[in-house]
Amino acid sequence: MAPKMFEKINMDDVVKANNLGYLYVTTTPPHPYGEKRKDRKKRYVYLHRAVMEKHLGRYLKPDEQVDHKDKDKTNNDISNLELKKRGPHQRDHAHAGNHFWKTSPRNKSNWGRSASTTMVESVLAKFMAIRSDSQAQ
Repeated sequence: MAPKMFEKINMDDVVKANNLGYLYVTTTPPHPYGEKRKDRKKRYVYLHRAVMEKHLGRYLKPDEQVDHKDKDKTNNDISNLELKKRGPHQRDHAHAGNHFWKTSPRNKSNWGRSASTTMVESVLAKFMAIRSDSQAQ
């Protein structure tokens, strides 16, 4: 059975998540997939993910990511957020020259990279090589 959906995003409890500008927030009741931060006892989730989940009325699936259309990570209005599948979202950022996903804590080798992550990188590298070859011709 899926966990009960949270009722409220606690906007008075917003904190900076990392040096890339993303924001963390708590929810009521606590988000079942939120992260416990070392310096705090509460469970935090990225604000843009919480906003999209509240809009959808369900938690995001593991292969879903939320993208900021205008690339402003502080603009978390639902009209600026777009739900994407993980693969296409990563390709969009790689084509734009943003390789943040390679340095994301979820993808770092010391966090136990999965075979699927390595496969995605391999396929993406091949795709980018084919694309650059076709553009050179």
